[in-house]
Amino acid sequence: MYKKEMSAKGFAFEGLVGVALGHLKEVLEPEGWVVDIHGEQGIRDYFKEQSLNGVDHMLLVQSPDGEQWLFMLQEKWKLITNQREVSQFLDCCARIMARMPGYTGQVQRMWISRTVPTLNGEKSLEEGQVLVVQSCTSQSVLAYMTAILVAEVLGRRVAAEGLLAKLDSWLPVHEEPAPPAEGTTFVPVSNFGEKRVHAITKRTMVKVVKAVEAGVPVSAPVAPAVREGVEFAYKIS
Repeated sequence: MYKKEMSAKGFAFEGLVGVALGHLKEVLEPEGWVVDIHGEQGIRDYFKEQSLNGVDHMLLVQSPDGEQWLFMLQEKWKLITNQREVSQFLDCCARIMARMPGYTGQVQRMWISRTVPTLNGEKSLEEGQVLVVQSCTSQSVLAYMTAILVAEVLGRRVAAEGLLAKLDSWLPVHEEPAPPAEGTTFVPVSNFGEKRVHAITKRTMVKVVKAVEAGVPVSAPVAPAVREGVEFAYKIS
């Protein structure tokens, strides 16, 4: 039951992200932009390869002057993500790029999640120059943040204006999944010093030491978009 609820929450979140991205498309296309959006199944159909699994949304964007961007997004609305899921995402991105030999525009990989991944997963995302978007406030807030950052990469921040009224409630109402049985709960740690998410059981005690109290500075660098080539020969249909 718990897994079914989490799956349903995940699909609902992907739908909200799709609404947010669709808003950008509605705003940009009248200005002469080309915005091609594909969901997970749409990606498989686009490349005629049903084994492509790991990217939830793909955007192909072209500005009026011919500059191009490719966005590949993985969206996770659950409390814990692991190294395997990160590796699956990066592998799928590589497989997609291998099917686009004529593409020479910019590439931006985005990991959209409720909580930060595990330490090894986070390291893999940094090595892959992936932009991490994270918020545990609500699905609507995280979807909005995703659209804002896509618009920021495109240099068209104003394209996200008007999205506020399109999304559902911004409050985390009815978005929390039911906890697993046997008294096990998952508590996200949201202080500045500790970014891991610990599973708390009767036999487990987690001591969180805040870096702020120890005077340790905290920084969160954002990976830049990867520029691949200088020509824009890839045709967006």
